Amino acid sequence: MNPMAHSIIDAYMHVGLPRFGSAAEALQTMDRWGTAKAVLVLGPGVPDVAALAEAQRARPDAIRTMGIPYGDTPEKRLICAEACFAAGAIGFRLQRDETVDNPDLMRRLGARGGWAFATDPLFSVRHTEFLLQWLDDHPKARVGAPHFLSPDLARLEGEPARRLLEHERFHPIFSRQGQCGSREPRPHRDLKPWVERVVAQCGWRRCLWGSEYPVLFWRGEQIDESRRWVRDLGVEISEDDYVAFTCGNAQRLFFSQPAPKAAMPELPDWIKNFPTPMPVGLSPHAPVPLPMDVYAPLMAAYLQRNRPDARLTFAEFCVEQLRQGLAQPSH
Repeated sequence: MNPMAHSIIDAYMHVGLPRFGSAAEALQTMDRWGTAKAVLVLGPGVPDVAALAEAQRARPDAIRTMGIPYGDTPEKRLICAEACFAAGAIGFRLQRDETVDNPDLMRRLGARGGWAFATDPLFSVRHTEFLLQWLDDHPKARVGAPHFLSPDLARLEGEPARRLLEHERFHPIFSRQGQCGSREPRPHRDLKPWVERVVAQCGWRRCLWGSEYPVLFWRGEQIDESRRWVRDLGVEISEDDYVAFTCGNAQRLFFSQPAPKAAMPELPDWIKNFPTPMPVGLSPHAPVPLPMDVYAPLMAAYLQRNRPDARLTFAEFCVEQLRQGLAQPSH
């Protein structure tokens, strides 16, 4: 099946300057790689609330957004959450203790029927049971699980894990295929038993595809390769289920209701002037840390160059830039 034969919806793209790029760059990448709609998610440590509002207002019928609970106290995290809501966010990316440590935020999110994008919902029995109780308390809320991949099937054992996977409002997102503990080269066949077990319990109609743009470029991957990954892995999937996985499920879950209103709220200085994020590793195997003042213009230029018909990895582009720099006469 041609993966471009139907509309594609990306359920997990990052956004947020400087580490994860601008809203305009995310939208341009969607157009270039044939992504019709997307969920744009602020990355950890980058509370670029303006990017959420900009993207949502630019394409209200094609974009949904997720914020983050940024801040070093529960009160600050709630302030950031309210700003994200005002900017149009329908949920939050939450990692590990960010669920259990923010009960007020979770109550407000649940009352809105929002999404908790929990990156490690099986981190402990306590974390899993917290999410199960949250789903029970808020019958319109949902849990998405970005990067829900592992070679360790033991993590799927136990009553809490079984109950979460079987819950009708739990949605695995198969993203970050290259950094989820696999010890094999792409397509990471040691992840196949996990995918098969998860699909057996959830069904394809609750699973979602996500690219993890732009992080997949740091790993030397491409967006169309990420879409094909489940088939390259050798997992059995019908054409109807593949269309649901890469489009229909996300359309039903994120785009069947009118777009939320998006405004740019007034932000406190500690959000507007957040610290410069950590360097980006050029490769997950032999990382070269790129400081933000080097990485950001490099990635912006790379996004202009990298196309489906003229592709190159981010590492190859960086080498190309080094060659050009070395070719310049020194003064």
